[in-house]
Amino acid sequence: MLGIFVLAPILVGVIAYIIRDQWAKPLLFIFQIGYAAYAFSQFLVVKESGPLVWNTGGYTDGIALSLYADSISIFMVLMTAVIYIAFLIYSVNAEYFVSKFFFLFMVLQGLMMGLYLSSDLFNIFVFLEVSTVVVAILIMINKEKQAIYDGMIYFFVNVIGSSFLLFGAGMIYRTFGLLDIRAVSEAMTLLEGPKAMILPYGLMMVTVSLKTAVTPLFSWLPKAHGTPSAPPVVSAVLSGLYIKSGVYLFIRFNEMYAPVIDMHQFFFWVGFFTSVIGFIMALGQHDIKLILAYHTVSQVGLIMVGLNMASDYAFWGAVYHIFNHAIFKSTLFLTAGMIYHEYGTRDVYEIRGLIKRMPWVALATTFAMLGITGAPFFNGSISKYMIAHGTHDYGTTILLNIINIGTTMSFVKYATMLFGENTKGARVKSDIYAIGAALFLGVTSLMTGIFGEALSEFLFGFELHVNASEYTQKGIVYLLMIVAGIGFYNGIIKHGGLIQRIGHIELTFNGIITAMAGYFIALVLCLNIIL
Repeated sequence: MLGIFVLAPILVGVIAYIIRDQWAKPLLFIFQIGYAAYAFSQFLVVKESGPLVWNTGGYTDGIALSLYADSISIFMVLMTAVIYIAFLIYSVNAEYFVSKFFFLFMVLQGLMMGLYLSSDLFNIFVFLEVSTVVVAILIMINKEKQAIYDGMIYFFVNVIGSSFLLFGAGMIYRTFGLLDIRAVSEAMTLLEGPKAMILPYGLMMVTVSLKTAVTPLFSWLPKAHGTPSAPPVVSAVLSGLYIKSGVYLFIRFNEMYAPVIDMHQFFFWVGFFTSVIGFIMALGQHDIKLILAYHTVSQVGLIMVGLNMASDYAFWGAVYHIFNHAIFKSTLFLTAGMIYHEYGTRDVYEIRGLIKRMPWVALATTFAMLGITGAPFFNGSISKYMIAHGTHDYGTTILLNIINIGTTMSFVKYATMLFGENTKGARVKSDIYAIGAALFLGVTSLMTGIFGEALSEFLFGFELHVNASEYTQKGIVYLLMIVAGIGFYNGIIKHGGLIQRIGHIELTFNGIITAMAGYFIALVLCLNIIL
């Protein structure tokens, strides 16, 4: 029953909170392993037999409150359940891993499952609202002044953003008398003209665009994901998993409106500019958590580009990049937490000698950086290969290479932490569980690249054939980008200047709300022109 995916983590979180003793942590681990195994079994059922539907109360499909699992949604469920095991292992000895934390942490997992599986627009709104509250509390859990400020900005921005979805869902219900995504999609074929859907589409896409943190609606994300005092695993779950719920809803809502509205070209350019602005902002940061947070913006932009290239190859490449990004970005945030704990600073220019001082952490970090930059044999190279293979247009290829070189330049800067000598900060005892979890995810970045063809077939049913000569050419281009990134870092970034000034530009709360309204107006105007 699909409802187990939503209810079970919440119930286990409540039980663990109540018992509050030495049995709570074993309960969480035993549950999570069993939960991931159940997710895998349901993944195999969907793979072999097709989509699963669970209707409450036995009511008619399309009218009942439904949970729906197809190849994409069950993949998201499986990915989340498995990566959560690594998060729990990482946190097991942490000071913050107490009853209140793991209660909220498990509740968030259940809410994410609800977002992936729910087929009802109002239910999606409810899951978004409740998850917003839970995420805000997790950001503020250490009760430091900056964390409270960042958490409240996140909360109010996202609550206002979710209201757009509520209004859009209301207009859908007024028009069709339905809220089920699949039923609404079928009903849209009966419309006499698409213009009736302009306002609901615009409203709902504002919420989705805010949740995915696309340009110009991303200013909240660095505050939430890069909050200095937030536990590393919170930043990891937000950037690695939770942000993907917005991307997933983008896919679902576009499928729902597909009979009457096609905005692929609009969102292609939104994705491109999001990716470029994200890596430019990352280049101007000193704080390693902010570098990673802005690169979440950039990588989500790349995913949006792939989803909107009107190509099956690029689409499934983008979906595979969702998986890859969850792995290497989670690794980077987890290792960033250990690096800060060891060195006592988050300044990328003050951290040196990581290979000598924390060799296993350095190895996990290196694997994750090779993954995100698309190094040959690592997972990012496969998903980026698929996205690039989705076009034969020379202009689009140039745009993709701009994104890739920007990512490479940023992580050349990040990689300077690995080398040199540094005695800053007192040595601390390494947590073997945290190192093991991070190293496992880092190695996974390599393994999911080596077995990329087989995984694409297994996870998505998409046959990927990597052309050896093309892949070799992209490997050569990657090496040239590394050389260019090193030159750019030493010539421009290292000396500060304009890039750093740009990196410190951010919108206030009023600015974010104004951007939201402007984005809605621009989207509606584009729809009127196109339709």
